[in-house]
Amino acid sequence: MVYTITTNPSLDYTVEVDLVPGQVNRTRSEAIYPGGKGINVSLALHRLGEETRALGFAAGRIGQAIRDMLDDMECPNTLLELSGGGQSRINVKLKGNQETAINGKGPDLAEEDMERLLELLRSVEPTDAVVLSGWAQSIPFYVSILQQLVATGCWTVLDCSGEALWQCLGCHPFLIKPNIHELGALFGFEDIDFEEGVELARQLQHEGARNVMVSMGSAGAFLLTENQELYQANACIGTVRNTVGAGDSLVAGFLTGMKRTDDFGEALRLGIAAGGATAFSDWLGTEEETMALLEQVHVAKVPLTF
Repeated sequence: MVYTITTNPSLDYTVEVDLVPGQVNRTRSEAIYPGGKGINVSLALHRLGEETRALGFAAGRIGQAIRDMLDDMECPNTLLELSGGGQSRINVKLKGNQETAINGKGPDLAEEDMERLLELLRSVEPTDAVVLSGWAQSIPFYVSILQQLVATGCWTVLDCSGEALWQCLGCHPFLIKPNIHELGALFGFEDIDFEEGVELARQLQHEGARNVMVSMGSAGAFLLTENQELYQANACIGTVRNTVGAGDSLVAGFLTGMKRTDDFGEALRLGIAAGGATAFSDWLGTEEETMALLEQVHVAKVPLTF
């Protein structure tokens, strides 16, 4: 089982529009999806045929709508109602000449809410994986989750950035997945190349990360394992229609590959294909779209000579 945690899920209102500021704009098309990075990972896993459950919080009628949509999509979920009331957030994704996102703030977490989620996680088993991703409303809460999971021996996957990532490295997550820009920003660099990225990934391992997977957009991705094996993969070729959820699909594909093959290279290959399937679709890619791209992906084991 792969559990995902989304502390601040959303309804994503996605529209195609040629936005002209200061005027009334009319959409060409529109859609509403359940959102949040962890939820995206669970939905992508479900589409790949992997057993998953989305955990987290929801509030009010919007929160119930998120649950209802996940149920309609047959994606197992347990989204706890927040004790403080309020409404889960709505994010607006504008697709036109450029992609623009307006993300809502969402309600605050109370201490009792955090305790209830920690109680849910007591059922995690050593053969499970838990994905913790997205903006950390409470960094100490993220640390508490990882500290509790360490004792189970399960795989922990961390997909966040900035101070939250730094604070969580001491919990020795099985996998972290920054993109190349987030990786550089962690060390104060605006632009880094592949070799510099690998060296920074090594430094994150020194700080506690076990395996580091770094997405590089059109340049593909690389994976530095805890055994100091370096894998590099090319990106798929296609027309990018959507960037929302592509990184989450990469995580879902990677975990699916690890569960099925226990091979880092094959897992990275499936992850790249899943990420590409989402990037080339209007929403999250399907299993059929992922498998159709798989033959495009070539993974090379690169000697660590630098």
